[in-house]
Amino acid sequence: MASNVTSAPPNVNRQRLLIGSLALAAVICVGVLWKVASTDGLGEGDFTAYWAAVYLLHEGQSPYDQPAMMAVQQTLVSSNGYVITAWNPPTLFVFLLPLGWLSFLAAKSVWVAANVIMLFAIAAMLARLYLPPRPRVVVAFCVFVVLFPQALIGVVMGQVTFLVVFGLVACLTLIKHDQWFWAGFALILTTIKPHMVILAVVYILLYALYRRRWQLWLGLLSAGLFCMLILFLFRPEWIMDLAGILHIAPVNWATPTIGGFVSYFHITEILRYLFVVFLPLAWFLSRPQSTMSVLASVALLTVLTVPTTFFGWSYDQTILTIPIAQLFGWLAVSSRNTTKIAGTAMILLITILTWTHHIFTTNDVYYVWIPLTWATVYFVYFITRESRVKPAAPEAVLDPGN
Repeated sequence: MASNVTSAPPNVNRQRLLIGSLALAAVICVGVLWKVASTDGLGEGDFTAYWAAVYLLHEGQSPYDQPAMMAVQQTLVSSNGYVITAWNPPTLFVFLLPLGWLSFLAAKSVWVAANVIMLFAIAAMLARLYLPPRPRVVVAFCVFVVLFPQALIGVVMGQVTFLVVFGLVACLTLIKHDQWFWAGFALILTTIKPHMVILAVVYILLYALYRRRWQLWLGLLSAGLFCMLILFLFRPEWIMDLAGILHIAPVNWATPTIGGFVSYFHITEILRYLFVVFLPLAWFLSRPQSTMSVLASVALLTVLTVPTTFFGWSYDQTILTIPIAQLFGWLAVSSRNTTKIAGTAMILLITILTWTHHIFTTNDVYYVWIPLTWATVYFVYFITRESRVKPAAPEAVLDPGN
């Protein structure tokens, strides 16, 4: 008698095995890093400022009060003789509030683990969005993301960059599944470091507006109101605190952007806000007449934002994993072996040079070559890819190949 039970297709089984392997790798990494972070300086750095700010907010004080930050850091963290300030918008503190109930050592370990989990989640979501369902390609990309120099530096520093990248990638994933309200809700995470995603977020908001996807705007508004409510509960004066910090925020620091680089050498300050030049492009791509997909548009605008924004450290370049994911996808579906070999070699070369630079150079401003190099490679393949791809049909707006 024939059995009615049918086995899963080979592709489905391979995907399940791949997801399980990634999850297991994430658990192992979290366990190892948790152990190291609980006994070592791993994950301190900038997290010192974030935790101190959240601690102050728990106490009803301003998270931007530098003397109070100094006191907390000197007494509860370490006596390093200087204060590390959290310059981020106050939405960050809402998402880190639970860590304020923990000791610094425990909170640091939790945050290292959270960053690793987010990094794996970002890699998995980008693979589902941009890559063909080929296990070798997916594994290669996920390994690349996990070993991405800027990402690992972010983990070591206890950075919050991963929240921003996770928010943008989660928004794209939810849009793909027609979950517009939650896509807007996830977009609130990008307000933590808006300078990293300004072109992409403007594009997404205009894209939803043109197509009357009011749910996305409602989701973002709801998330914003939720954050404001939490802030008012803990610190009714938070708006005044934010206003007081704006005039001394270090937006003119020399960071690895085009504007920051030329400013560092006292050439000009005009290029500080170079990204403004590309704002019309965000509008142009968002119009209903545009044939470029959401995924391709966000990747393009991201690779333009990183070198042209007014502020951004080397670990913020982690967001380049979005256009790099599309680059992996283009290489995977290319019918030319020379294209695949050249692209793979270029990816490896840039990665090796980046690691070499991190080993021998400490001045962050010189990392400006990294986003410029990735942008160059991206546009070379973008131009050649676009010349061989037909315009997208209206229902194919999420197709990463367009």
